[in-house]
Amino acid sequence: MKNGMIYLLLIGSAILWGVSFNLGKLAVSAIGPMNVVGWRFLIASCCLLIFYYLKERPTYQQLKSNLIRYFFIGVIGIFMTNALVFSGLSYTSAVNTALITAANPTVTLICSFLILRERMRKQQLLGMILSLIGVWFVITAGSITKLSSVSVGDLLVLCGNSCWALYGVLGRKYLKDSTPQKTTALTMFFGAICFIPFMNFPIEPDHLVNLADVWMIIGFIALFGSVLAYLWWNKGISQLGVTRTGLFFNFVPITSMIMSVLMGEDVLISQIAGAFLVITGVIISLIRIKKHLHIGRSIEN
Repeated sequence: MKNGMIYLLLIGSAILWGVSFNLGKLAVSAIGPMNVVGWRFLIASCCLLIFYYLKERPTYQQLKSNLIRYFFIGVIGIFMTNALVFSGLSYTSAVNTALITAANPTVTLICSFLILRERMRKQQLLGMILSLIGVWFVITAGSITKLSSVSVGDLLVLCGNSCWALYGVLGRKYLKDSTPQKTTALTMFFGAICFIPFMNFPIEPDHLVNLADVWMIIGFIALFGSVLAYLWWNKGISQLGVTRTGLFFNFVPITSMIMSVLMGEDVLISQIAGAFLVITGVIISLIRIKKHLHIGRSIEN
């Protein structure tokens, strides 16, 4: 698959996750974070397991050697990431949640350097610096003093974001021979079953909320924000590597901000400026990396 198509899939993943934060906030306020993410990933993992089986027809012998690795990576990347992020949504806004996750490429770069021993190129650092400046503009509204009051929700989301960075890096290190479908299906399955002890059966939503609307939200973030988005994301990791793929996570807060506008919330000039810097940082990183790879191939030929 050509890089142009991979880029589109990764942007699609980011858009679906950004929308999921805003919709997830509504569902969390009605039935609680663990019920939302629990049902989200139980539904998604069932769909992915069926898709994986039909496409690859795996045997038990092919699965058993790495099950422990899939389990631990699933616990970190699916269970811990989403339990922390959606718990944070109970205490902070959807936009704030999405903005904090924009630091993911930087966390991923650090994890890649420490665990994978990947080299940090100048163009990657430049792109990430621009993206971080953009995030700083959005979070602080241009004022550094706002960083002094970080909420519990923000801290939970930050911890969840770190787990997500580890999900990509550990998968790249320990599941090198795994296909995107296999990685996504098995890690999501193991992560999903960890939510069951923390869920309520049956669900009892707030009396002001229509249960059908809640299930529509869960269905959307399960099928689109989980099945499609995770498949596309792991496809990107397999083709581009974890560091370059991580850059596309910067589009998540942009999507969330646009969704907030559509839902009637105000957007500041500083947020628009920050969004511009985030996108610019991603584009610079990708263009310069592409140029570097092209030169490298020319020398080899």
